[in-house]
Amino acid sequence: MPLLMKSLTTEDLPPEVRVEIPGGEARAIYAYQGQLLSVVDLFGRQPATLFAIVKDDLREFLSPHHTRVFSNSFLLKLGMRLVTNRRRPIMVLGKDTVGTHDLLWPASDARYLSSQGHTKATGCAENAQNAFKELGISLPKLPDPVNLFLNIELDNEGNLTPKKLQSSAGDHVLFRVLIDCICVVSSAQKNIGDWSEGDATALQVSTSNGVPS
Repeated sequence: MPLLMKSLTTEDLPPEVRVEIPGGEARAIYAYQGQLLSVVDLFGRQPATLFAIVKDDLREFLSPHHTRVFSNSFLLKLGMRLVTNRRRPIMVLGKDTVGTHDLLWPASDARYLSSQGHTKATGCAENAQNAFKELGISLPKLPDPVNLFLNIELDNEGNLTPKKLQSSAGDHVLFRVLIDCICVVSSAQKNIGDWSEGDATALQVSTSNGVPS
């Protein structure tokens, strides 16, 4: 995994940031080329919805659709390069302690949650938009996310079925960032219908420089 193990050599290293995301909320973080981006499930069985837009061109963003075609796979695998809507690699998955993630499921929104009986809940779509707005960024259309720690089964007939979440407390993924970007991570609602795992819990997202342990 040469992309993951390469350390920064510039004198002016970008800032390292660590942010805790309360359950059911979203937070934004800047991630710079060469840095490591980490997302941690602090308490277990908590999906993390990841959005990313290119810092210097908000029209370019992480695209699960293009990533599936680019990688010829609908499964997020170790060493996979995640690409933008312009087919440029934006980050590469270098470490994964879970192995169950999703590139198919859209972000939840208030309308969908209301249809499931949660009339006062906000979804990952609204939470992500609010996180971007706190940075002064207003997106006309929110891109689809990559759903970390989300276990979705695709059967031979094309049916998508949410399955039991597999992540434990402390499980995490680590990406090498390839393009300066703004990432938003949302702690997704998970007490929905037959797929009920209790209330959303906290996540942690961070950036660091250099070689991972």
